[in-house]
Amino acid sequence: MTKIRRVRNTLGFALFVATATICAVIHVATFVTILPPIWILAAVPTLAGAALCAGRTEPKFRFKMPSGKLALVGCGLLVYAIFTFAYFYKTTGGASSVGMVDGQYVSEYKTRVIRTISEYEYRFFPDLWTRVMSAWIAMMAVFGVSNLAADGDRSV
Repeated sequence: MTKIRRVRNTLGFALFVATATICAVIHVATFVTILPPIWILAAVPTLAGAALCAGRTEPKFRFKMPSGKLALVGCGLLVYAIFTFAYFYKTTGGASSVGMVDGQYVSEYKTRVIRTISEYEYRFFPDLWTRVMSAWIAMMAVFGVSNLAADGDRSV
């Protein structure tokens, strides 16, 4: 049974690293070009697969506080993800979407128009959302790797 668990943890470790790498590439790309939020879907299956392979959905699992360098990186990414979300919220004024109403670009919260925006803000909105989600998912992946390292399966 331990051999199977070791293989699952190794695969989970590799998938967590792949998720973090995908998110890092997407995140950096949002600074270079405008990416639609659909790109973040590339990281979701790898994160889910990593969590399943690492056995984090088992009922007996008890969360252990990760420690070490990767835990510090994860905490740094958590702070960064919170700041990117705060920047997104401040920049968009709390908008949940953008659209066109009477030939003008507007930011909306649900169906209520918040304000009129420029074409640049209209085109930049999905990019901001992609940036926030890539930071958040990368943080989860780094904590997953850190948690596996805390289990003693990896020396990171």
